[in-house]
Amino acid sequence: MNIQALSVHDYRNLAEAELSLGPGFTVLHGHNGAGKTNVLEALYLVSTLRSFRTSDLGVVVRSGTEASRVVVRGFDAGLGVSSTLEVRLERRGSTTRRVATADGKTVRSGAQFYGRVRAVLFTPEDLGVLRGGPTGRRQFMDRVLFGRERGHIADVQTYEKLLRSRNRILREEGLPAAERERLLGTYETGLAQTGARLWTRRLELLHELQARFSGAFASIHGEAGEQADRGGAGPVASLRYECKLGPVSAAEREPTLLQALLERRALDERRGGTSVGPHRDDLVVLLDDQPAGDFASQGQSRALVLAFKLAEVQTARERSADGTPPLLLLDDVSSELDPRRTALLFRTLGEHAGQCILTTTSPRYIDLPAQVETRRYRVDQGTITPDPAIA
Repeated sequence: MNIQALSVHDYRNLAEAELSLGPGFTVLHGHNGAGKTNVLEALYLVSTLRSFRTSDLGVVVRSGTEASRVVVRGFDAGLGVSSTLEVRLERRGSTTRRVATADGKTVRSGAQFYGRVRAVLFTPEDLGVLRGGPTGRRQFMDRVLFGRERGHIADVQTYEKLLRSRNRILREEGLPAAERERLLGTYETGLAQTGARLWTRRLELLHELQARFSGAFASIHGEAGEQADRGGAGPVASLRYECKLGPVSAAEREPTLLQALLERRALDERRGGTSVGPHRDDLVVLLDDQPAGDFASQGQSRALVLAFKLAEVQTARERSADGTPPLLLLDDVSSELDPRRTALLFRTLGEHAGQCILTTTSPRYIDLPAQVETRRYRVDQGTITPDPAIA
């Protein structure tokens, strides 16, 4: 869906905001804390029904009000019709009710609403993925898959529920042996079935992203051409999925995982937790076959994460029935990059991205190619106005 307009009401510090969005780039600029990221968060909410900053949706309702509303209007090229999507958050005491509507009709199932606006998000917090723990990197992969495979959300939720249940039985004392065996057997069968699907989708995702990721990093980082002029080569970026069970064919993943759960049951009982499965796997980002988290500079780290996002945009466009790329949301994208690499980044974005909304403290940091349609808005204390200098 190509978004043509955004309306935000009582969302964080945005009392009333209206933006007209073009098919190209929209630049939001202003001081830190002005409300730029709140706009991206509101768009992400319509895409995923979640915030990327908090699990408590009540805190996004503007102080002193009881409800927030985010409305997007756009054109669905796949269906050939205009469409209006709305997400309303109603705060009632300690709980927050979320209501989603599509063209005036309430959508009861989150899975049926999720993905009507496909969005790819970059935030500065994503840079912590490289040096953080495996949990963050698994979530990084799964967020991509949520937009590609509607069933992946349900599988992740089912797997986590089965995992908690198995761990509870492993730690429970005094349970009759027959009942313990029955319950563990049930949970292990479910973990193997669901876990094999998670394992397969993650592997397929990285395989599909691999070449595009390497190419995007070379374009953004820009060292390949310089090194080649001197007879060398720039650093090569790649992705690897690490699984404790090693390389296993798709047909063998379910039985292999089930066998591993059975074999480790005694060990897991002593430890009180499940030691094998997709919840223990990892995404490894490499530079010249070495883990980037160990030595990549801040600029390289930013280029690696942005390359992953660009690869995600390219594959999403190719998988789309109408060839439309997803909405790209970029928060504070150009910091930590020197001017030359910033120029390379925006040249690459101009070539591969479709509709893009990005934030910056100053428009002078955003040097987009002349042929890219660009709209600019100034954000100041929750008020959004077209930039009079560059409207």
